[in-house]
Amino acid sequence: MKVNKDIFNAGRAHLKILVADDTPVNRDLLEAVLSHAGHSVITAKTGEEAVLCYQAEHPDVVLMDVMIPGIGGIEATRRIRSLDTNRWVPIIFVSELNHQDDMVLGLEAGGDDYLGKPIDIVLLLAKINAIKRIAVLEDKLHVSKVQLAAYNDNLERELNMTRELMEQMVAGSSVQLPGVDLWLKPAANFGGDLLITQQFNHEREYLLLADAMGHGLSAVFPLVPLVQVFVDMSRAGKTVSEIIREMNTRLSNLLPLGNFVSVTLMSVDRKNRLLDIWNGGNPPILLANDSGKVTKKFKSRHLSVGILRGNDFDAGTESFHWKDKCCLTLYSDGLADAIDAEGKEFGEKGITAALQRNGSHQSLKSAITEHIGKHGASDDISLATVMLQ
Repeated sequence: MKVNKDIFNAGRAHLKILVADDTPVNRDLLEAVLSHAGHSVITAKTGEEAVLCYQAEHPDVVLMDVMIPGIGGIEATRRIRSLDTNRWVPIIFVSELNHQDDMVLGLEAGGDDYLGKPIDIVLLLAKINAIKRIAVLEDKLHVSKVQLAAYNDNLERELNMTRELMEQMVAGSSVQLPGVDLWLKPAANFGGDLLITQQFNHEREYLLLADAMGHGLSAVFPLVPLVQVFVDMSRAGKTVSEIIREMNTRLSNLLPLGNFVSVTLMSVDRKNRLLDIWNGGNPPILLANDSGKVTKKFKSRHLSVGILRGNDFDAGTESFHWKDKCCLTLYSDGLADAIDAEGKEFGEKGITAALQRNGSHQSLKSAITEHIGKHGASDDISLATVMLQ
């Protein structure tokens, strides 16, 4: 769409008007009247010439004689309309043919209005003034669209840079552990889920699953301090209670009231076959035996992180000794709430069914991917499986 800069000259809208008429008297009259009103006028004598003038001059308004020689005004209008689909240019037919059928034919060809001959100059100028008002509004709208597009381009660049930084931070903060598989599938450009692991002196493994409130940058923002606390304190061998308390202190001082992050934090001591778990606001951790049957659930016993302050926050954990080979499955509510094309939730039943069929991390991924299908997930999906020997 072309912006007419003259339209913004202190309310004085000068339009470029194409007059297509083969009669010299008519052309001279229209040119004199329109020029006196402050507009610039270009003229054409045939339908073909009108199309060429339109292409070369990009007028703001076209006054088209229906009976113009050559291809005629109707066909010239059709060709003009086929040239420019992104720019509104009103075409007013001027003709002695005032029958209803002729008017309908002209409007169907792409015309916007009809004036009969002899031309009523007062009516013509009134129509031109109405077009000026619309043109002013349209050009202002176009300027706003251009500004909005530029803003969106800048925002997109900033979001891409932030996403890359976040991905680098997460990649540098997580270690690959034998028997631990992670899968994180963001629903949008920015995911509010976090799934990372760490290790202390090959003695203790840590896993953090965080699900921040909302989406986009507002969801990513509180995850940054969680990563910092998790990495620093897990590498130092701190307990789950110590780590989660520090996380809550950081977020409760940082986040606005009403914002929070659901967190599952867990440590695994494989030598002593001991789990230490804190779950605040996330779905239960499922413990399945070697046959894939769920034998225990570690449900959420706490509020999400960032809600309570000081001593009101409960950092107490749930400990568990495992004896035989088993598997832990951790997931965010985005997985449980994922729906198929018919609106059916995957849910805990879908997870337990997938565990009983195979129990592998890949089988769980395949099951949820097949469930959500092509329409994708409406929320971030996090999935972690931990094999315990």
